[in-house]
Amino acid sequence: MQEQPATGSGANSLRLSFTAMITLMLVVLSGWALVFYDGLSSAVSIWYGSDIFNHCMFVLPGAFYLMYLKRDALLSAPVKPSLWTLIFIVPLVALYAVGLAGDVQIFMHAAMFTLLPVLYWMVLGTQAASKVLFPLVFILFCIPVGEELVPYLQQIAATFSVQLLELSGVPVFRSGLYIEIPKGRFLVAEACSGISFFIASLVIGSLYAYLNMRAPWRRTTFVLLSIIFPVAANIVRVYGIIMIAHVSDMKYAVGADHLIYGWFFFAFVIICLLALGELIRERAQKQSDESPEDVNQNSSATVPGDSLNQYAKAGFAGLAGVLVVSLAWFQFIGAAIPSSSESEYRFTRFSQNIVDSISTRLPWQVKYRRPTSERYLLIKENTARDVTVYQAFYAAGQGELISSINRFYDQDNWTKVEDRQVASDSEPYAIELISSPTGQLRLMAYWFVLSKTTYNNQQETKIAQIAKTLAGEAAHGGVVALSVEVERRDLEGQQVWLEKFIREHYQTFSNDVRQSTP
Repeated sequence: MQEQPATGSGANSLRLSFTAMITLMLVVLSGWALVFYDGLSSAVSIWYGSDIFNHCMFVLPGAFYLMYLKRDALLSAPVKPSLWTLIFIVPLVALYAVGLAGDVQIFMHAAMFTLLPVLYWMVLGTQAASKVLFPLVFILFCIPVGEELVPYLQQIAATFSVQLLELSGVPVFRSGLYIEIPKGRFLVAEACSGISFFIASLVIGSLYAYLNMRAPWRRTTFVLLSIIFPVAANIVRVYGIIMIAHVSDMKYAVGADHLIYGWFFFAFVIICLLALGELIRERAQKQSDESPEDVNQNSSATVPGDSLNQYAKAGFAGLAGVLVVSLAWFQFIGAAIPSSSESEYRFTRFSQNIVDSISTRLPWQVKYRRPTSERYLLIKENTARDVTVYQAFYAAGQGELISSINRFYDQDNWTKVEDRQVASDSEPYAIELISSPTGQLRLMAYWFVLSKTTYNNQQETKIAQIAKTLAGEAAHGGVVALSVEVERRDLEGQQVWLEKFIREHYQTFSNDVRQSTP
């Protein structure tokens, strides 16, 4: 590549031919995918396995297509690598390393998908990267994040749908996420939170605003609408489902029906959102995809060549340095994680009062994903109470003990009514009261085991795991969860009994999980 005369950006800058630009893009993408393969493979598995994040599979191809649309402006801009972007790259690599050490997938995904556009920024330079700013930022939609909003969206849908039912004159009683009317009882489950609508609407709204609007205030307004509109629409959907079931004597909009109606409603919401976009966008004749500044720059011909100036070489050297150092660091961390084939993990049997059967299914339907070892227990006490127990062990590097997808109960069939106060510092655990759609109540207690320490908090457990792995130790961990059916009329007394039972068996349950470690 030949150097061009100085054009206000410095004589030591160059412009790339189309072939050279494609080659540069592929080199950066390939190196990034190779070094961050573990995080990328876990992200792809989430994209494929979750309906919420299916759209992520189209984000990267979409981002590169948007760059292709801006190819003339990109090729006309001088390339002057920005090595000062290392101030962003270093903490992002460190965040990925922490995520890799603690198996915190959200850290890994956030770091790697933020790092990719920053790497392009580094090798292209600020002026060239600014020509494709939105496509680079659009890559961030690859991060499979948003499930944390589900409980809040459930609460919003439940609160406002109840208000709409009251305005409609329908007698209604709400208990947590359960909505009861004279004709039946409804649960605002995760599938009713509207999280899929919310995320898809935000992606589509951002893309539409970029492609069809020019004024910053129009773009900002439409993106805000794409956030608010699906939340409001989901409230109407939940309200409509309950009303249809009410007027039809529970013949329609129940069971699988309301899920089918939901997809049609989602399509209708997107059409309405795009119709709002047509009202907001500029009514003038559609402008070129390029700004006048871009068109003027295109008057300078791009001259292909084979030589790189010192700035381009520095950009490639910086890229290579970042990737090589990152790969070496990640390999060091991986060496602290033992291979799954090294040992076999088993629980011990410690009480004659326990019926131990892998075929036993808990009434509260625990949902922990891919533990190294797990078991279900049914403890027969002298009283009329039966205590059901779940124990899971995660060997370091063989699964994620603390994860948003690990649940103590199936949230389609159970919902948390409240957190219960526990007076225990030396033996930490937490207790929740959960309820089924039929009104059945259970007290559920749980705690996490890590080495010689136990925790009743997921965040503290995760931080401790990360610290151990970064120190080169194998961070094995486990969880103990147990539950007993209760009645509301004597809830306090039954909790006292459960706490006494936990104190008697706490160390036994905890040590059993620890002894699964070889």
